[in-house]
Parts: sequence; structure tokens; C-alpha cells
Amino acid sequence: MRRLLLFPILLCLPALWLTGCNPDYEHMAKQRLAFSKKNQGDIHIAAIQDTNKTAFLNGILLAAEEINQRPGKLLGRNVQVHIEQDGEDFESSKSTIRRITANPKITAVLGHRQSGVVIPASVIYERSQVIFMPPFSTAKGLTGHNFQYVFRMIPGNTVIAEQLSSVAKTLGYQKIVLLYARDEISRELAFLVEDTVIKQNIEIISSSSFFEKESNYRPIISEFSSKGFDAVFIAAPPAPAATMVRQLREMGVNQPVLGSDLLNSKDYLQIAGESSQNTIIPDVYSPQKNNPIIQNFIKRYQDKYSVEPDFNAAQGYDSLMLLAAGIEKAGSTLPTLLSSTLHYMPAWVGVTGIHAFTGSGELRGKKYFFKVWQNNAWHPLPSIEIPYLLGRFEANLEQKQTKQSPTPPFSEIFAKRMDEDDHKIFLLVLAQKILQFKRIGIIYENTEEGRKAAGYPLLEALSKHKKVQITECEIAFSLLGKEDTERALVACYGKLSLNSDALFIPSFRGIDAKLLQRLNRSLTFFKIPAVSLDESNTDPHITLVLNKRANVNQDGTGEMQVYSSLLKNLKVHELAERLKGLPEISVNLANMQRYGLPDRPILLLSPDHYLQSDDLTTQGANRQ
Repeated sequence: MRRLLLFPILLCLPALWLTGCNPDYEHMAKQRLAFSKKNQGDIHIAAIQDTNKTAFLNGILLAAEEINQRPGKLLGRNVQVHIEQDGEDFESSKSTIRRITANPKITAVLGHRQSGVVIPASVIYERSQVIFMPPFSTAKGLTGHNFQYVFRMIPGNTVIAEQLSSVAKTLGYQKIVLLYARDEISRELAFLVEDTVIKQNIEIISSSSFFEKESNYRPIISEFSSKGFDAVFIAAPPAPAATMVRQLREMGVNQPVLGSDLLNSKDYLQIAGESSQNTIIPDVYSPQKNNPIIQNFIKRYQDKYSVEPDFNAAQGYDSLMLLAAGIEKAGSTLPTLLSSTLHYMPAWVGVTGIHAFTGSGELRGKKYFFKVWQNNAWHPLPSIEIPYLLGRFEANLEQKQTKQSPTPPFSEIFAKRMDEDDHKIFLLVLAQKILQFKRIGIIYENTEEGRKAAGYPLLEALSKHKKVQITECEIAFSLLGKEDTERALVACYGKLSLNSDALFIPSFRGIDAKLLQRLNRSLTFFKIPAVSLDESNTDPHITLVLNKRANVNQDGTGEMQVYSSLLKNLKVHELAERLKGLPEISVNLANMQRYGLPDRPILLLSPDHYLQSDDLTTQGANRQ
């Protein structure tokens, strides 16, 4: 059958031959274990420079420099990076892999770009008990063997296919053409896309494969060029994909092109030239201006290298920083202990998003953003990834819901135009699903204006929707002086902390901001999460802030203009209206960790914004 892909098995055979016939790898594992037990000197990491000399290595070196400049360094020790050169294929990479595994000092390997190298190499690193974190491999087979020392650092082909299909549906596409090269990775992705677009009720009007070394794809193109379709999906390495796109444009096919992350490449843009216009691709890195984690990284990278970092640099930086967090959490470089720690350590946030691992080393939490090539530059597609994330969250809820507690379809509800108060009510319903509270506390003045200002009617509606109990504390704000008001607030926080599972924080006007921060910080002792719907709330002690999308202009202007040539049967302002109401979530992950709250909802929703970011480089949330 077509979907019985032999790629992972076939590629593993050379490595299995190496490990099965050569007992040295098991001996190397013993040597590594013995060295890690006694070593108190530098921590040695191998970094693989890819053949295209991307900025991946620069990101690793920046991370190593920052770690070594910390007062406590890493367990009081320096990180030493051993730079190795990757090969074009597994055969040309074997000598490098053998040299790394033969060195008992090496704790981990960061690198190898091609899945054709990564998968067989993973067998050798596994047998040698070297932590292996390949930054770019999306092949399903990478985590299909229940290895203990292999960790995926980028979402796999399944996630790419699901997100691409969601993007196609959101843009209004109903019919697409599917083209793919005959290498196994491209075939795997194409088959996954085929399955996922069908689930989105998108019709595939033509599906064709091609050899990447061919130079004339016109006969294939002629088979579908006269048919009606909305977009073309191409799964192929950069060079053949670029050749295909150039010939598509030459033959009058000007529909948008959907591609994999492999097209995030200079080779693709150089070969395709002007034909690359309206190419849509996924990217794990989005340099958001309002994300302090990302902005600090950009500044440090620019100070060191005098250029802005790209996704290669971000992946390199996160790889070493995540490894360092694991070593720090384990308190050791002992291979077995470090492997176990990485598998089950709290979720960790880097510049490319949230990272958590399953027992097989599969990556959870991280997501793809999307961008489009227009007018000789990549432009972000604002909020296009959110419908997929809400759908992923809903699918998990559906497994748990009962007839007595049905789950609303958030992706549909938030995409509809609704009254401002109704929107806030559903944001609170979403907050309840994330935090699972049953009693929510509120402080308010018992007047009509006071109840409205505090958001009391919103909680009443929430109570009807989800049978959540409201815990109240009244303060006559309009009648009390400053000192009496502050005393009353302190008393209310004390009362509600003992009788609530969560606290709703309104916009307290006229109250000292420092006092409110102290009070919200006190909730940590009682493990009570604070929820706010105020997008201007900058208190780092709030656990969850929800509001509308800030990066979507409802008039369809500004950044939304990139959609004008991409949409089918949909106008820009109509799409903007659908996207604007989707929730924007900021989470204090450190608080959730301290409170022992399950982080699965956060991993599924994968928020863009993380409050109290300084804690997040070393802390995370326990997974359920």
C-alpha cells in the first residue's frame, strides 16, 4: 500500500549494521557514563555546521557565551562547543558521527540537517548514549523507535500537514493541486497533506509526483493547468520546488503556492526569482515586537553578529539553552539522568516557542507561524495559525467532555461577530477550560455601576454556562478613603484566597499599582491563579490574560494587506473580522508550574506571549 513508507526502516539499516556488528558503540556508552560520573570540568557539546553554512552555529555559540558569562555558569562549569562539519549524506557524515561518539567527553549533539543523515545517525547516537537534538528534521520516523536519547526540536510532518491544511481552509481554498518529489520525506508530507485537506473538505483535483533531478516539469503541469483550482501545494527540496514554481508561472498558473519549511531557503528564492511571489510557508520563528524573550535574543544576537537572527540562529540558540535547562534541572550530565530529565522536565519556553517532550522524544507545544513572499520580502500572515491551535485544543476537550458538560466550538464562536460582552464571556469560558477552576472570586462595589465595572455580570454568565460558583467580596470603593480602601482590599484578597480556585482581576481604577502587584503576588502562596481580560494589564503576577487579536486590523488594512492576493471567495476585511475575535492568550507559565496546574491546554494552544519571562528560561510546567 502507498502509505507503508519504508524510509525510516531502510535508512536505519546502515546504522543498525554499524551498531550491530561493531560492539564499540556499547563500549563508548560505558566510557561516556564513567566520564560523566567523575568529570567536574567543562561540559562538552558537539555542534554540527550544515553544508550551507547557515546561522545555526551562530545561535549555539551565542547561547554558550551567555551561559559561560552567568555567575553560576552551568553547574559551575563552562560549556565547550566542539564544531563539526556535516556531510551531504549519511555516507559522507559517518566519519564525523564516529568521531563524536568515540569522544566520551561529548554529552550531546546539536545538529545534522538532512533527515537522510539524521535518522540513521540517531541509531548510532542512541547506542552510544549521546543526547541527540536534531534541529530541522521533520520525518515521522525520527521518534518512532522509542529511543531514549533522541529529541525532536521542530514540529514534525504531521503538524506541518495539519497546519497547512488549516491555513488553506482559512484562506477559502476549496480545490488544490498536490505536487511532490519522489524522495521519501516529500512523499511522506504529501500523503499527510492529502489526508488532512480531505478532512477540511478541500478537494484535490490533481496529484502528481516528479523526480527532483528533472528539469522539465511542463508535461505534468499541462495535465492540470486548465482546470479550476485555488492553490498548489508542493512538497520538495528547495531547488526542484523552485524549478517547478518557475515553470508553473511560465505556463500561466499564478495561484498561491503552499510549501513546507524547506522552502525557507535562499536557494528557493534565488532559483524561483519573481515566480516565488505568493509562496506561503511555515516557520517556527516569528520575531514579535511585544515578546520580551524574542526581543532580548534579537538584541544580543545583533550586538554579537551585527545582523538580525533568522530561524536557523533561533533553532541553534534554543537547542543549547534547552539542553542547559535540562542539565541544570538534572544537576548532572549523566546520560541516563539527563535523558530522563529532558523527557519529563517541565515545559520550557524559548525564542521559538514552548517545548515539552513525550516519552519517545516527540516535541509538544511548539507550533508553526506562516509567512508569504511578496515584493521581494517575507511578510507574516497575522494570526493565521490560531484556528488550528483552537481546533487542536477542542479536539482534546472532546475526548473528555460529557453530555452534562458540552464543550463549545471555540474556533467557530470566536470567528463570528458578537457583542463585546458576549466575547468576554466566552473568553472566560476558555479561561475556565484552561485552568479548570470551579470557584472564581471577585471584588466589587455592590452598586449597578460597581458590579458592571468589576465585570460581575460576566461572571454571572460564566456561572450559567459552566456552573462555576462565584465567591464574592464587597468593598464600598466610592465611600472609603485611600487607607480604608487598601485595608479592605487586603482583607478581600485574604478571604478569596481561602475560598476560591481562581480570582478575576478587573481594572481597579485609582488603586496604587504597586499595592495591586503585591496583592496579586500574594496569591502565589495560596496557589490561586489570577485571570484578567484587560489587555493593558502588565502585572507580571497575573496568570492568564485573554483578549482579542492585537495584530489584526479589522478594517483589513496595514499588515492584513498581504492577504489581498491570497484569498479565495473572501475579502480581506471579512477575513480580518473572523481573525480579530480569535483569542490572544498571555500566560504566566511559571505560576501554573508553581500551582501544579496541568499544562496540556497551554501546550495545545501554544500562546505567543509569556508573562514573567525571566523565570521561563529555567522553569516549566509538569505535564499530565
